[in-house]
Amino acid sequence: MAKDYYDILGVRRDATQDEIKRAYRELVMKYHPDVNKSPEAEAKMREINEAYAVLSDPDKRKQYDMLGSEQFGQQYSPEDIFRGFDFGDVFKDLGINLGGFGFDDLFGFETEREEEETMQRGADITYRLDLTFEEAAKGTEKEIEIKHVKKCSHCNGTGVEPGYGYVTCDKCGGTGRIVTRRNTFFGTMQTVRVCDKCGGTGKIPEKKCSVCHGKGGVIGTDKIKVDIPAGVKEGMRLRLSKLGDYAPGGAGDLYLEIHVLGSSVFERSGDDVLVRVAIPFYTAALGGSIAVPTIDGNKEISIEPGTQPGTQIRLAGYGIKGFRTGRRGDEIVTIDVEIPRSLSPAERKLLEDFKNINSKGSKKFGLFS
Repeated sequence: MAKDYYDILGVRRDATQDEIKRAYRELVMKYHPDVNKSPEAEAKMREINEAYAVLSDPDKRKQYDMLGSEQFGQQYSPEDIFRGFDFGDVFKDLGINLGGFGFDDLFGFETEREEEETMQRGADITYRLDLTFEEAAKGTEKEIEIKHVKKCSHCNGTGVEPGYGYVTCDKCGGTGRIVTRRNTFFGTMQTVRVCDKCGGTGKIPEKKCSVCHGKGGVIGTDKIKVDIPAGVKEGMRLRLSKLGDYAPGGAGDLYLEIHVLGSSVFERSGDDVLVRVAIPFYTAALGGSIAVPTIDGNKEISIEPGTQPGTQIRLAGYGIKGFRTGRRGDEIVTIDVEIPRSLSPAERKLLEDFKNINSKGSKKFGLFS
């Protein structure tokens, strides 16, 4: 179900960062489980934390506003939202000392994860992908080459030298977790973190792999074919699950950061395509047909007699397929009228005759016509 983070925090969509922080602080003091003992307080607090993690980060907020709540939820996992985020400054403003605790410590996110989820996960990687205007508009398939940590083929990603096995981790006693208890503003907090020696598995190699030295992964390159959907925009990030760095606990994700190259022909406005086309002055006066460029190729359109400079012609359904809606926008053709810079004697004679005919008639031009 899509989440409206603005509604969760009770702020407007144009709220400032100070307003967002103030709303979050008020909700924390109201709903934190150590203060609010109602059954739904803990779930409400998690929802508030998630909303603040997104809206207080300018980059995540921009992506949320651009993608919408449903698409954002598909591309960003809870780990993506909270990774590397520090809530300490919010509580410092309240005069609360967390005693060295971070966000995960304070709200206990680590304590409720299953064992397989606590294993070390590979890092996410980002790849800048340049697209032409037409590729971004219509979608395309690209083959990219990425340098990342790959599964070690010598030990099949286990980190153990072939012919050897595992022994129990002597740091965590085989649990894969390190438990710490501290007194904080909200009472005694128990925190659980992944054992840094075994990576959460509870076991370590009897003998480390001679190639990857027990890490399970080695640096290498891969060529990957990726499908780019129609309608992607500048700055958009597409998430490709488990194509990042390898680790025994699972591979990270690959993020494609979209950059759309400029076009000498087309301009984008939402899902509409804007095009300017110059026509001879005699076509503007007499009418006729011309070929105009579209992202699907040239299309012939009719020019009405007496067409004026700046006239716009809308070609319905010739725009960009919306990334979220799937509906195509329109192409808007703006007409520019070309005036010749030089005339042959015959052309000049014809225009002089035209001028004389109009000057003797009742038709007038200019301010007093």
